Amino acid sequence: MAQRQMQDGYVERVVHQRLKRVNITWNHPVSRDVAVIGSWDNWETRDTLHLQSPPHPHAYAIVKALPTGIYHYRFIVDGYLTHAPEFPWAFDHSGFPYNILDLQDYIPETAARLDDAQDPPSPPWTYDNMLLNDDEFGRPPPELPPQLPLTTRDDPSSSSTVLPRPSHLELNHLYIHKTDGGDFAALRSTEKFGQKYVSMVLYKSLPRER
Repeated sequence: MAQRQMQDGYVERVVHQRLKRVNITWNHPVSRDVAVIGSWDNWETRDTLHLQSPPHPHAYAIVKALPTGIYHYRFIVDGYLTHAPEFPWAFDHSGFPYNILDLQDYIPETAARLDDAQDPPSPPWTYDNMLLNDDEFGRPPPELPPQLPLTTRDDPSSSSTVLPRPSHLELNHLYIHKTDGGDFAALRSTEKFGQKYVSMVLYKSLPRER
């Protein structure tokens, strides 16, 4: 009963594992028959290889479904144990050769390095959320570059018909300008469409203080 439970447990583990189909071949002359035995079932089962169709007159093969892993196997050709020298092989502790079947899932070395790589830490000042103190609020705002307050209308070289090309500092920005007397404010924005520049200016009257 205990042996039956062990067999059922082994079968259950094999069924739930992901199996790989592998084609085991023998490509040498055979007088009677050729079979294969392997470590996948502790060398217990002898599986006969079948002759394949031409144009390979000495091609014998069998397809097996095995769980991932590394297996050792040998061929039995006309009753004699041997190995296929064209496939990976090695010697056992007694000096007899056997073939090696590698069905492991390998991860490319580059992908493994990418998974193990960690992003370098960012400086705290790039993402901290510190509260501003009173000294921060008491500081004057930063000075703007001197090119920003200038408009094409303020350029002495401009005329009523031809205006100079706006600088890149003027594009896609909104500027506000107040007169010294406080009568109105002007909003200006310049954008580029193809090879043309379009400036829009909005004037707004300011209420007079009484």
